[in-house]
Amino acid sequence: MRKHVKTLICVFALWLGVILAPLQAQTQQPVRILWWDGSPTYDGATNARDRAAMALYIDGFGGGERFAVTFQSTTRPGALAQQMQRGPYDILVMDVTTTTASFTQSDLAALQQHYQSGRNALMLDGTLWVRNARPGPMTVFPGPNGASAALLMNQIQALVDAGGGILIGTDHREFQAGANQLLRALVPGARFSGRTNPSRDGAFLGNTLLRSAVPVAPIDILRHWEEVPSQAQVPVGQFQDFLGNPVTLYALVETSDKPGGRTKRPYISASFAPGDGRTAIDSNAAPEALPEEEPDRMPTRKSGSAP
Repeated sequence: MRKHVKTLICVFALWLGVILAPLQAQTQQPVRILWWDGSPTYDGATNARDRAAMALYIDGFGGGERFAVTFQSTTRPGALAQQMQRGPYDILVMDVTTTTASFTQSDLAALQQHYQSGRNALMLDGTLWVRNARPGPMTVFPGPNGASAALLMNQIQALVDAGGGILIGTDHREFQAGANQLLRALVPGARFSGRTNPSRDGAFLGNTLLRSAVPVAPIDILRHWEEVPSQAQVPVGQFQDFLGNPVTLYALVETSDKPGGRTKRPYISASFAPGDGRTAIDSNAAPEALPEEEPDRMPTRKSGSAP
């Protein structure tokens, strides 16, 4: 009798698992991302269609179930605040390369509210504008050997792993006004600066940019950057956010200007440590892939359908 009871319990447990599995899968919503293209069209260089191609790539990554990306392209003041009311979002990609600072106080308040919600990991990228540009074949997305796409997915996955946050990307000195307006609203003492000219005298710090989602060889990323040698330098070091909390910005990749042998200048930084180790920026070996795991879901997920 006891043996029969155990058998019935096992059968019931298996049946319950079969019933509940689809229900559990339905509750695992994709990571919601807003890609905000806040740049005007630069004729012959990049436009809203080029920016949208990157957002669509994220949306379709891994079969299209892991991410839900909303793409918006406008330079209209106040539009960001209106869009944020349709959220919440887990990750904001602020793709802003402008000569003027045109965000309103309501726009900046919406950005700060997202940060205060706990999705406060920051990544600053002085190379995002050239991720899909047209000066040469190496700058057209997805880049040499898919390196530009791999770099983008590694950035997104790193923000997922950090619990959500904000990626602010821009370009060199003359076009940093809008990005710096956003950054000042979050970390008042930090700013993008300068115009870089990447040499092969540098390194990726840790593996955040090299394998968080897709293993990629540093040399392929570098070839892309060398095609348009005029990226921004990002801030690193100790800061305070607008709430008065300490923020450390860590370099994720740095290199000297050509011909090398000079001060290393950071291209991408983040508010979380990149891990140990350095990989030469011109290495042609991709790191080993991370073990396969269940797709990450945002721990701060709020209920509601994707916009």
